[in-house]
Amino acid sequence: MNAQTLLSENFEGTTFPPTGWARTNTNVARQWDLTTVNFTGTTAQDLETRDHFTITGNNSATINWVGTANTANLTSPSFSLVGAGNPVLKFNVVVGWSYMIDIDAGDLIAQISTNGGTSWTTLWDEDTESGFTDDGDGDEDSDTYNTVAVQKSLSAYIGQADVRIRFQYTGADADAVAIDDVQVLASNLSTTEVSKFKLGIYPNPTKGEVNIKTDKKIKSTTVLDLSGKVVATGSSEKVNLSGFTKGTYLITVEFADGSTKTEKILKD
Repeated sequence: MNAQTLLSENFEGTTFPPTGWARTNTNVARQWDLTTVNFTGTTAQDLETRDHFTITGNNSATINWVGTANTANLTSPSFSLVGAGNPVLKFNVVVGWSYMIDIDAGDLIAQISTNGGTSWTTLWDEDTESGFTDDGDGDEDSDTYNTVAVQKSLSAYIGQADVRIRFQYTGADADAVAIDDVQVLASNLSTTEVSKFKLGIYPNPTKGEVNIKTDKKIKSTTVLDLSGKVVATGSSEKVNLSGFTKGTYLITVEFADGSTKTEKILKD
């Protein structure tokens, strides 16, 4: 198998957002930008230095504090997970402990879409990230803003051809956050490796039980709807769809050697 980088962004370019990325925000005074940008506002707190938000290199992607409500999105280009093996999302992140977590005046989440951004599923939430710590001095204005390295499996979305990652910030009088070194990594089967085995899924269409015929040992099976949501998992050569509503589903089979294959199945 060949290691593949499906998405990589370190925000070291001179323009923002980077090519293929997009941003939206509900507060005209605040949007995602580079950490070297001099955010301006009406108070001294608006003009705080941002050096402690730069994670690696000269720049990170950041959104600064603002006293009024804001929802701001930073969305990646589309990439494919068709034929991907063991894909993972990795990124580094900084948030302020007191205002974002302890007081919880804001939220930062990482989401995934498999339908062009029509719907989103949350992969990671800063409120449940154990890596963020309080410096213990009792002063919310002097937090140390420690960096956390996040890694989330995307195996549930193998087979999806239009995948996007979105970082969404919401808050009102919360704190700044920063992200950097965003990557999606996977192991992809070569053409010769794909041709070495066959996968049969029948009957298709089906009213209930589906049989999986293969010459490889099955490690796991995952059934997803077309939005990318996992609706069933298993580890045998049979999958039961009898309780599912009519429609098209994806069955991803992971084999013991680490390879994967995805097929569409129609439920009558």
